Amino acid sequence: MKNYELTIEDGVITWVEDIDANGNPIPGVLYIPKEAVDFSTDAWVHLGCEADAIVVHKDNPSFSSAHSCLLTKDGKKLLKTCKNSDVSQLKDLQTVGRDAFQSLNAERVEFVLRIPDGVEVLDYRACAISADRVEIIVPASVVQVDLLAFMIHSRHTHIIFEGDPHLQIGTFGTAAEAQHSGFDAYRKMPAVLYPKAENIAVTCLPGGRVSRYCNEYGITEVFNYGKESD
Repeated sequence: MKNYELTIEDGVITWVEDIDANGNPIPGVLYIPKEAVDFSTDAWVHLGCEADAIVVHKDNPSFSSAHSCLLTKDGKKLLKTCKNSDVSQLKDLQTVGRDAFQSLNAERVEFVLRIPDGVEVLDYRACAISADRVEIIVPASVVQVDLLAFMIHSRHTHIIFEGDPHLQIGTFGTAAEAQHSGFDAYRKMPAVLYPKAENIAVTCLPGGRVSRYCNEYGITEVFNYGKESD
């Protein structure tokens, strides 16, 4: 087993080497040393993460790790997960960050996630997943879901909202949402990159914000969850 190799310049991780000389994936531990305090945009986007585990040096001033999850130092924001991450054990989590559940493995058959209770915000592209079937349960503690948070490429996507959060326009990443998002790069994406609205189903509180959003943008409500929203 080979660990991931990092290129670090002045404390910034500028590259994550996760393939060998023959282009094969490198299984192993993504180890963040104490001198690494940030990621460049390129390195962050490149990081899948298909590592077996994530470990951060205990004296790192910016990051921490627990249950194979990469976190901010205070443990309140989830930054990245890997194959063996157990987010259910993260009791202090408040935010799921950008690309935290990003998956570059197009052959993934099923992805099932219950976001931990206590999380309040799902950040930009929080769940950028590719799989044949995806189910995500969003707890009632979540109050804000940001742009492209559920930009999921799947034949069967089911999002279950136990509460009634505010959905920023563009939450699901479909073409219909793009036109009202105010995000030029999103509006101009190639058609193949937009998830298909007909592949997405939502369970939510009847009559609430999520329900109205789904009706406006052609997202199917499969059944209602709990009591009617105020």
